[in-house]
Amino acid sequence: MSVRANVKPLPAYVKRISSANIARGEENGAFHIWPTARPAITLEAGERLPVALRIRSLTATAGTLKLGAAAPPSWKLRSEAGGREYWLDIPVDPSNGSGSRTVPLVVELPDGRSREIRVQLTVDVPAENLVATPRELDFGELTRENAGQTLKRLGVRKLVGSFEIKSVSSALPFLKFEKVVIVAGSNYLIRVTIDASKPLKPGAQQGVIVIETDGGNRLEVPIKLKLAGQ
Repeated sequence: MSVRANVKPLPAYVKRISSANIARGEENGAFHIWPTARPAITLEAGERLPVALRIRSLTATAGTLKLGAAAPPSWKLRSEAGGREYWLDIPVDPSNGSGSRTVPLVVELPDGRSREIRVQLTVDVPAENLVATPRELDFGELTRENAGQTLKRLGVRKLVGSFEIKSVSSALPFLKFEKVVIVAGSNYLIRVTIDASKPLKPGAQQGVIVIETDGGNRLEVPIKLKLAGQ
C-alpha cells in the first residue's frame, strides 16, 4: 500500500516565530491553533512581517469564532472550510517597540453561551541589531619584528534580518582587513592584521574600525595597540 500526500513548504514567517510548535501547535478547548497561540517574533526597526495563525475546530459543536472588541483594527479573522477553519491575520510591526499584547477571540457556542480564546503576541525589537564580537580589539604590546605576524578576528552578525558588509576601514593606515563569509547575509568574520611595511610609530595608539553595511548601517569597534621601541 502506498500513500501519497501533498506536503506544502512552511510559510516563511513561521521560521521567524521563535515560540512556534510546528509539529503540534496548541489546543485550547475545542480549537487547535497552529503554530502557536503565543507567537514571539523578533523584528528589526522599520520591518513589517505579516503573520497568519491557523485555527481549526476539533468538534462539530466547537462553536464559531469572532474577534473580541479589544482586537486591533488591523487584525483580521477569516473563515474557511464551511466555518470549521479560520485564519487570524496579524500584520506585525515594530512601531510600538518591544512588548506583549493579549487579544481575545470570542467563541460563540451553539447553546448561546460564549467563551474566550486568548492570543498573545510578543514583539522584540533589539536596540543593537548589528553586533560585533569582541566589542573591542586589543593587539597588546607589539614589536616591529612581530607586528606583521599578529592576527585578530572580529565577528560581525545581525540578530535579525540580512545584511552585506560594503566596506571595512580605519584611520590607522597600517591595518589590513580581510572579510570572510561564514553565513551569507547574516554572519561574517573580519581578519585584522598589521602591514609592517607601513609607517609604525612607537608608543600607544588607538582608533576605530568602521564597518559599513547596506542600508546605511554603520558599526564602530575601538582598537588599540602599543608598539615598543624608541
